[in-house]
Amino acid sequence: MNTKIEDIISTFDDFHKKKANTLIEIITEMGLKDEVKLEGVLYASIRLNLITLEQVQEKYDVEIYNAVSTLVKIYNINYSQQEEEAENLRKMFFAITKDIRTIMLKIALIVVELRYANNLDHDAQVYLANSIFALFSPLSARLGLSNFKTELENGAFKILNPKKYDEIQNEVDERFHKRQPIVDRLTALVKKCMDELGIKGKVYGRKKHIYSIYKKLADHTLDNIYDLIAVRAIVSTVAECFALIGRLHGEVAPMPNRYKDYITNPKPNGYQSIHSTVIFEGFPVEIQIRTEEMHQYAEYGIAAHWVYKEKRTKRDSLDIRLAWLRKMMDDANNDIDDLAKSLNHDIYNSEIFVQTPMGKVIYLPNGSTPIDFAYSIHSEVGSKCVGAKINGKMASTTSILNNGDVVEIITNPNSKGPSRDWLKICKTSEARSKINAFFKKNMKDDNIRLGKSMLESAIKEKGYSTSKLISDNMFDDILSYYNMTEMDELYANIGTNAISAKLIANKLAQAYQKKIKLEVGTSNQNPNINISEPTDNQVAVKGLNNILMKFAKCCHPMYGDDIIGFVSSGRGIIIHRSICPNVSYFDESRLIEASWRPIEVKQNKKQNKNTDKNKMVNNSK
Repeated sequence: MNTKIEDIISTFDDFHKKKANTLIEIITEMGLKDEVKLEGVLYASIRLNLITLEQVQEKYDVEIYNAVSTLVKIYNINYSQQEEEAENLRKMFFAITKDIRTIMLKIALIVVELRYANNLDHDAQVYLANSIFALFSPLSARLGLSNFKTELENGAFKILNPKKYDEIQNEVDERFHKRQPIVDRLTALVKKCMDELGIKGKVYGRKKHIYSIYKKLADHTLDNIYDLIAVRAIVSTVAECFALIGRLHGEVAPMPNRYKDYITNPKPNGYQSIHSTVIFEGFPVEIQIRTEEMHQYAEYGIAAHWVYKEKRTKRDSLDIRLAWLRKMMDDANNDIDDLAKSLNHDIYNSEIFVQTPMGKVIYLPNGSTPIDFAYSIHSEVGSKCVGAKINGKMASTTSILNNGDVVEIITNPNSKGPSRDWLKICKTSEARSKINAFFKKNMKDDNIRLGKSMLESAIKEKGYSTSKLISDNMFDDILSYYNMTEMDELYANIGTNAISAKLIANKLAQAYQKKIKLEVGTSNQNPNINISEPTDNQVAVKGLNNILMKFAKCCHPMYGDDIIGFVSSGRGIIIHRSICPNVSYFDESRLIEASWRPIEVKQNKKQNKNTDKNKMVNNSK
């Protein structure tokens, strides 16, 4: 044992020395090394108030500090939720820890707590058991630590349902005791076959663990659980696995449909073994044959058992994000500690997981604030939000949340509602949608006034007169496009930013230009006249004739607009709309009156001939 570790443990009392040594044994069994052991005892020392986290940061390197500080943080996770929250808890746990070694260390700490659970009061025992079923048992399964998963589940089940635990254990022990001679003889037969085939290995009988039996009893009786008692053989090679099962099937009769070759066809989690239930001396007994490598993978391998053991029909996002882990194991030749040390991987780098004070897990995008959190709880909580507590401390509603934060929203029933600035702060579309809905529903009159003002500003920015563009008949097509019947409805949507004021101003300008074209064309009784672009002969400038003239591109004056001229240097007279915002910046001495000339209709010769011909036809009639 590392001297530093011994020195730290020497400061513990006798009881906690035992727990620390147990932790060291479990970490060794997991295949992790002294660095993780040091992190474990340092965390225990902090829990005993013998050292502070700040002292760890000062004395040890950043990797050790990060692991210990993570353990401190995840200690505060509330594990007392129902099954529907369990998956979110697991995701939250992974998002906070990031380092697989720290996850394994936390599981080791929970195993230690369970082994010494008799020293806890009843409420603490129940909380520990619930946390095991909510998080640590599934995590152990997903990381392939099935040996510890079994211990955790049995211990937690015994705490929560001691009567049923004892009942099942007594029945299994009784059956195993009765069948012990049978198991011994079958074990001897398997060993005899191995010797005859020249196969070296080990053979032993095993009982199915209590909690696993309890779950199967929902659909079966004990007599129908064929793997209640099993004989397991561990050999050296795959070829020996198939040779041994072939020889055994020649000695004992296999049960129909009870042979499963998980070596050729591994389970989705990578588990490999041969399972065959045989009838031996009138009793069904399962035989399992696997190599030593398969056995180690099944008992202690990382990311081995998560899909099959939890009986889920499809892999969730956590499974998908963990898939890389098993692939790295398959590709790498490193030992577990070296591999785990290299896996400082942010599994959930695009989202964060936070909790309510009651332990409900909420996941949000990175950069989210208490505003996003509040609206994820309920619309009313968001609308009445006036502040927040993060990890028990007062915080601004604009504070950035981090993984593992416990967030409490402070509300005021007299609050007038959200600020429009929140729309710029919040990260979730849900929050933005609910804020806009609030303004639309509760502030309609204000939204109408604001929307009208916003539209008038947008129209003026384009250089148009609001009196010409804002009239009922100009909005007909726009209201129809948005399936609206009233102007106020349009203004309200502009006021809540649901519809862009600039977009509506553009549509109104287009409608206005189209209206001018039609009016001019009708007054001259000649729709063939093209006035889409005004010409200089259509404009009269006071006191000047035959001068160079251009039309301003900033405000695009159209026939019929109020206009004014600007005497430029070398470019002639520039014609602007009178209300063009740029006019106010011009030198007044260089401004000159301008107006539109009446458009004269000049018919071509062909049109004149057709007119004369029509007159002659009419006179003859």
